[in-house]
Amino acid sequence: MKQGQQSSSKLFDRSLYYWSLSGNLWLHLLFIILIVVVVSLRLIPLELQKRIVNEAIALKEIGNLYTYCTIYLIAIVASNIVKYLTNCIQSLVGERAMRNLRKALYHHIITLPLDFFRYTQSGLVVSSIMTELSSVGGFAGIAIGVPFSSILTLVAFTGYLMWLNIPLALTTLCVYPLIIVIVPLLQKKVNQLNRKRVDISRSASSVVAETVSGINEIHAHGSYALENERFDLLIDDLKRTRTKWNLYKLGIKSTNNFFVSLGPFIVFVFGGYLAVNGRLELGSMVAFLTAQEKLFDPWRELISFFQAYQDAKIRYLKTLKRFDVKPQVILTSPSLCLGLKGGIELNNVSLVA
Repeated sequence: MKQGQQSSSKLFDRSLYYWSLSGNLWLHLLFIILIVVVVSLRLIPLELQKRIVNEAIALKEIGNLYTYCTIYLIAIVASNIVKYLTNCIQSLVGERAMRNLRKALYHHIITLPLDFFRYTQSGLVVSSIMTELSSVGGFAGIAIGVPFSSILTLVAFTGYLMWLNIPLALTTLCVYPLIIVIVPLLQKKVNQLNRKRVDISRSASSVVAETVSGINEIHAHGSYALENERFDLLIDDLKRTRTKWNLYKLGIKSTNNFFVSLGPFIVFVFGGYLAVNGRLELGSMVAFLTAQEKLFDPWRELISFFQAYQDAKIRYLKTLKRFDVKPQVILTSPSLCLGLKGGIELNNVSLVA
């Protein structure tokens, strides 16, 4: 089957983003439109906070209070509904990408030479198709949406902060260069440990599979101590690697939490000073504080996205590398032998018991 043969060879030239984009362009376009709507709706409550304090509470205008609160509630409800729709789109894209990738890999695997299956555990093939590719499908769902949504939110909220008060905005934004320097350094170490963790986990799985398939030989030769030592060394190494991996991941989380807490501190100190001196309205300070806190949400999403990308990339490349074997023969299409017409006639046939 020459067409299938060509598609199998192309399988190993495709990037992660191919599976996200292939057949899903209209879904991504719809997602982008909905994200623009979501970001716009998220800015409305911030402006209403300022107006509620300055034009309703401060002036004791009960009519303005009810009007602004009603609009505030409508914006929140609409934003959550549209956000739910975007999550549904991401889930659909991820599932479709995972389905297509599993089909493509399976179609390639069944064409591989028999020698490949003599030296490859069946459990490893099953795990590669059904488990290892799950993270790839999960990433495919967010491959386009999360970066676009996070960057658009960062730009919109930063612009709103600048509109409220430029000096205070510049002061609070000065912490981001520190994040840009510190977090990638920690993330680089996380990626290295993650690759090592995946390798050790697969080695341990292979040892277990070999032990189960060769349990008769182990019992016959009494090689319990040797097998135990081989497995224990891998598990001890896995434990050390996972411990370091988790510590660095927690370090990234703690760093982000520190900067999240540092932002409001700057707003209270500098923003309070500006408010006391009449250079910042109280309502603007309240809106600024809320917007500044929400500014870290897209930043956290970008970090989580980068972590998901690294994990999916490692699993994707390692899985494809394992099955990057060329078939020995070019298969013929079954359709060539399905066009028979007429009946089948048997002559001089006998059955020997």
